[in-house]
Amino acid sequence: MIKRVVGIEYHAIRFLMLINIWWIGTRLYKNPFKSMVVLIKLLQNFTRMMGGKTLVRAFKMEGKYAWDMFNPAWPSPGFNAFFKRHLIEIQATQEDNRALRRLIVAITKRCPLACAHCSEAATLYQKDVLSLTDYYDKIDPFVDQGVGQLVFSGGEPLSRFDELISLLERYQNRCDQWVYTSGYGLTLERAKRLKASGLNGVAISLDHYDPNEHNAFRGNVNSFEWVEQSVSHCLEVGILVALNVCPTRALVDEHGVERIIEWAKNKGVPIVNILEPRAVGNYQDKDIALNAKQLDHLWKLSERFNFEKVHITYPTVLFPAGYRKQMTCGGGRSYIFLDFDGQLYPCPFCKLPLPKERVEESLCEAAA
Repeated sequence: MIKRVVGIEYHAIRFLMLINIWWIGTRLYKNPFKSMVVLIKLLQNFTRMMGGKTLVRAFKMEGKYAWDMFNPAWPSPGFNAFFKRHLIEIQATQEDNRALRRLIVAITKRCPLACAHCSEAATLYQKDVLSLTDYYDKIDPFVDQGVGQLVFSGGEPLSRFDELISLLERYQNRCDQWVYTSGYGLTLERAKRLKASGLNGVAISLDHYDPNEHNAFRGNVNSFEWVEQSVSHCLEVGILVALNVCPTRALVDEHGVERIIEWAKNKGVPIVNILEPRAVGNYQDKDIALNAKQLDHLWKLSERFNFEKVHITYPTVLFPAGYRKQMTCGGGRSYIFLDFDGQLYPCPFCKLPLPKERVEESLCEAAA
């Protein structure tokens, strides 16, 4: 059961969370005053990114509190590891300057869909080359060095379900763990297994409020039904649910994103994440970019649902492209992408080599 947290409880939990981060910094820097200075910088960065506003809600699941899908739930080991790295990004120590806190891992090239916007279209449906042991060897060093959040993607990660379960079990109670999925094969029994194995959140793709339009976009007549069933099953077992929405120009212009947010509210989904379409994969060399007016509309939409108390019963609406007005993308710095061939890149959308030394600026071409 996921409970919406507002008002006095929300502010009390937020205060305790900040005390937790301060204590992480005190242990890191061995100086409580320096920890406070760095914490204030972190808060200033976050406030600037949010346009000087404060979120009005959080979500509680089994004694843990979450604000969105990009920061681990509190309290948890994943939260502690994640924010230790976040503090280091602001002020490194002589002993440690590694700011990496999130690792996105593509675990398969398999997928039952043929999505119009697929960023991995050139490599889908090929044979998977990495074994489970190979993934352990690739991921273990990152977790040992302090990565606090793992995101498993694909292809469709649920098409390697047994291996996914093994990965979740290996990093359970060490990292905050998410799966990005179409909802394929996510039965109630599988949702229970995912939860028991350590899955904290699931981001399910929904690209249109109309079932026929969504199915056509996804290239499978069952896709919308998978979304509905997987949302229901994950909420039932207590997995935090987000919707990943990659809108077309037409959907934005017809106010379809608002209809998806209403759909999410009616289903009890706590988070909607709006993705800006990128000219990669099946969109390569196509004129699909949203114009300035459409981007501004989506940014204002996220502000309305996130900060206005009249919408407090709605989901939190994230729009990462809008945050880049104030903060650069963290690709290659605070997060990186491990693909299904074992190669490391700044993010799933740009395939640039990673330097060995720590970087201060984003390496993500997609964010440029």
